[in-house]
Amino acid sequence: MKIIDQTPMYDEKGQISPIERAKAMLKFGKKWVDDIEAQKSVLPEFEKSLDKSYTLLRNVNLPDLGISIPFILVGPPGVLVIYVSAIKGMFRAKSDQWGTISGNIFKPQKPNLMRRTEQMGRALQRYLQQHGYSEISNVESILLCADPAVHVDSQRPIVRIVMRDALERLLVSIPQQRPVFSRETAQSIVDLILHPPTPQPEPAAEPPAAEAAPAPASTDMPAITVPSRSESPTLPPAMLPPPTQPRRRKALSPKHWVFLAIMFIVWCLIMALFLYFVAQDTLL
Repeated sequence: MKIIDQTPMYDEKGQISPIERAKAMLKFGKKWVDDIEAQKSVLPEFEKSLDKSYTLLRNVNLPDLGISIPFILVGPPGVLVIYVSAIKGMFRAKSDQWGTISGNIFKPQKPNLMRRTEQMGRALQRYLQQHGYSEISNVESILLCADPAVHVDSQRPIVRIVMRDALERLLVSIPQQRPVFSRETAQSIVDLILHPPTPQPEPAAEPPAAEAAPAPASTDMPAITVPSRSESPTLPPAMLPPPTQPRRRKALSPKHWVFLAIMFIVWCLIMALFLYFVAQDTLL
């Protein structure tokens, strides 16, 4: 089996120095370092059971996924995504629920390793389909518990869960499956995962060609020359607007004067009556 390792901070022999280990813990957390060590513990069984027609990609990043996939196994039977975990203890996996068991009490645990494993498989399947491998209708996702002492109570989990003591049976069964890929196709899938194509920028849309302006219709009106900003416009005398005449205030007609006189007389009478009543009240 061919192994292509892209684990950060580890050398070609799969070793990590104390300084790099400290950096890894600060950057990824202790759980990430434990999972990497768990991967190393199961690698000999993969190498013993699978021949050169299989390629194991370790900790490869897919575009837009955000995290690396621990194991991607590519061979004639298809593509497998394997999440190798170093968890310890007793767990329950029911449908998409993942958590620990203490007595009869179930406590959900984060991160949900089953959902994470399923998302990795779906992301890889979608990536391969988008790049021409539409015949890949299913990428099987497996959660592999590397610690021999771990126990998982499984009830129809959304991904396949494999204990450490069942790993050998799994690896023996893989070559017995019906081949769906040729070696050349498997190798092209490996190349696609390792070397994602660079997206090509879309060509800029060309501006539409300016349409020819229609010829002006012939009229009897004289041509008008458009002046520049520094020149004042000049028009023929016939097209100049008539000069504006100042408005004159109209004189009052005799009817208006009669109406004003009557209103003045009425006002005087009202004022006389008002003064009369005021005088009477004063005398009383």
